[in-house]
Amino acid sequence: MKVWVLAGITVGALVPGTAPAWAEAAQIEVSPEAVAPGQSITLTTACEGDARQVEFTSDVFPGTASAELVNTFGTVPVVVAPGTPPGVYAVRAECVGGTSTETALGKVTVIRGALTPTPSGAPQTGGGGAPESAQPARAMAAGLLLGLAGAALALARRAARRGR
Repeated sequence: MKVWVLAGITVGALVPGTAPAWAEAAQIEVSPEAVAPGQSITLTTACEGDARQVEFTSDVFPGTASAELVNTFGTVPVVVAPGTPPGVYAVRAECVGGTSTETALGKVTVIRGALTPTPSGAPQTGGGGAPESAQPARAMAAGLLLGLAGAALALARRAARRGR
């Protein structure tokens, strides 16, 4: 990532007026990037200055989430507020506790409903691992047909060249 940041700063220095935008392009790692309301995400970023902690803010969780810096990195889990409408939301981080004024930006995508079914009760038995959908079989069949069509075309072209 440092290579990309250095490349961005170099390009910014060559193109007048773009250096400040590239210099402030610190990123927040959001994991996972897509969640349903009520689920947890982990926010991570780095502060290069003399800050002692990082504070994260966003419209997807209430208040401010703070993390102490360990080797310049701050990580904190937060829960996306229940009832948050689907959409893409900005996450902002600010390095605090020193003279550093660094900020970082990231984004989280809130989706409708849970990503995976939430188990309830005893595990269901049976089924023996049968596929839940015919989509993988259809995709494999389509790929096989395309491969066969390509092989047939190659053989036809080869035969046409030899027949000249």
